[in-house]
Amino acid sequence: MTVLERLQALVRSGRVHPLRPLAAPSTLPHRDRFAAAGASVLKALSSLLPHASLTAGLDEPPGLREVVQRELVEGRGLGFTRLDVVCPHDAPAAFQLLEVQAGDPSAMGWRDELAVLFGEEPTLLPAHRLALEALTPGRRMAFVVARGSVVESDHRLLAEHYAQHGWSSTVVDPRELHFDGRALLARGEPVDAVFRDAFEELFTGEFAPGGAALVAAARAEAVVVMNPFVAGLADDKALLEPLSTPGRWSPELAEVLRAHVPCTRVVRERRVDWEGREVDLVDFLRGAREQTVLKPADGYGGFGITMGPFVTAAAWDTALDEALRKPGHYVAQRYHPLPREQVEMFDGTREAYVVHSLWFQPVRGVPALTGAYSRAAPQPVVNVHQGGGLAPVFFRPPFS
Repeated sequence: MTVLERLQALVRSGRVHPLRPLAAPSTLPHRDRFAAAGASVLKALSSLLPHASLTAGLDEPPGLREVVQRELVEGRGLGFTRLDVVCPHDAPAAFQLLEVQAGDPSAMGWRDELAVLFGEEPTLLPAHRLALEALTPGRRMAFVVARGSVVESDHRLLAEHYAQHGWSSTVVDPRELHFDGRALLARGEPVDAVFRDAFEELFTGEFAPGGAALVAAARAEAVVVMNPFVAGLADDKALLEPLSTPGRWSPELAEVLRAHVPCTRVVRERRVDWEGREVDLVDFLRGAREQTVLKPADGYGGFGITMGPFVTAAAWDTALDEALRKPGHYVAQRYHPLPREQVEMFDGTREAYVVHSLWFQPVRGVPALTGAYSRAAPQPVVNVHQGGGLAPVFFRPPFS
């Protein structure tokens, strides 16, 4: 059976639904450079978390702030964290950071499932499991994700991996969590550990009781939460503003951040422009459409993004007006062109926009690069939620 036929069989199995796998892996050189630069970015980001705010608009359960504070004191920080980056054709290791996804598993399971098909040893799932085994001797695991979520199949791949290594693992909806004062129950059965999905899903609307149960169990130290609650703070794109402000950092760290974090500004009336000059930010942004991307600070999945170079002036003004109606809830980021590559898809080779995602895991307190995947799509907002395809990244020796 060819790789393409095996990919097609994998898609038909429903185990990676609704993923659109690409028909060939991607390659990047200079793994060590990606690892070193990414670790520096995450070191800086971690230092900002004690000063970050919990996401507004949540049904915040009692004890959440106490749990977050304990996680910070314990130095648990970000857990598994993904950096979504633009890698220029001529210098891939000179990547530009688009955003941070901390504590959610999006494409972790898919990446390893595809890596097996393309002949590379999986890295993310074993690293995830070994990290959790170091935190708890218990072997009863619940993967918590809203039923019908686009990443539910990812959780199922994770659960399969744990089950293959002696764990009792199950995938449950947040509404199926209950804390009885002694143990966290997932669908009525006690569990020792949890891997949660999106921070917001646990604390809004119909899911709020499940989130409250998980917080209560964590507060009582009755369960280990693999991706700590504090990691949810790191998803706030407003943190990219201090990351892209060199004067906040030591000269060595500032040099790395200046090279890899595009200038980002929270959208308010009076701020500073890309060069640090005091301006009326809105007036500046109205005239900087072709150099700017506008994003919701707490957005995900590519939703709500307006890419200035790809919209009309009228559409750009409308997007800015919407951002101004919610001061502090949007960020403006300096645009870096996405590379366009010939990508192998099931129906042939075609040109597509490409971005990469780098996965990091803390190892003895230092973020370590444990794997990567690439995404490709015909439109410039590249995301699996927007129909983008996915392939694992193999790190190769430097290109000649």
